[in-house]
Amino acid sequence: MRREIRLGGFGGQGIMLAGQILGRAAILAGKHATMTQSYGPEMRGARVAADVVIADEPIDYPKVIKPEISVFLFQGAYDYYRREVGQLLIYDQDLVKPELGEPPDGLRVFPIRANGLAEELGRRVVVNIVMLGAFTAITGLLPVEVMEEAVLRSVPKKALELNKEAFRRGLEHGKELLARLDSEGRR
Repeated sequence: MRREIRLGGFGGQGIMLAGQILGRAAILAGKHATMTQSYGPEMRGARVAADVVIADEPIDYPKVIKPEISVFLFQGAYDYYRREVGQLLIYDQDLVKPELGEPPDGLRVFPIRANGLAEELGRRVVVNIVMLGAFTAITGLLPVEVMEEAVLRSVPKKALELNKEAFRRGLEHGKELLARLDSEGRR
């Protein structure tokens, strides 16, 4: 198994930290992981991406060739990478407006409220952790407990409770979205 994931956003949203957490969770789950990163011409406020490869076997090529899963928290990142979204697109419905029309066959689309949920917690800085919670529920790629442990090992101690709550809110939101799409027969 080799899974290729692209996380895209803008500098300052914690996209690189999210990629590191995802890789750490994969390793905690006994898998292999790599992460590469790219930045727009400026850093803060410009497009950034963290590409994560997770595999059962040692990884012979560390870069994403063709992402299977794409997660976007910024319109500029989506616009830049939209031709390579893979089979699963997760995006922040408040910050990204994909122009998909009717999604192509084989593409599953999940609009999430990452920014809105982070704002409800009073700290938009946890938008990346909310997104990781939703990602965990939607993909089922890694166990919830392992993802949560990776989050808690990766954030400052003074912010553990905030990040734990952000992850849980994202996780619940992802589960609710899956249930709603299942009931509509759209997943």
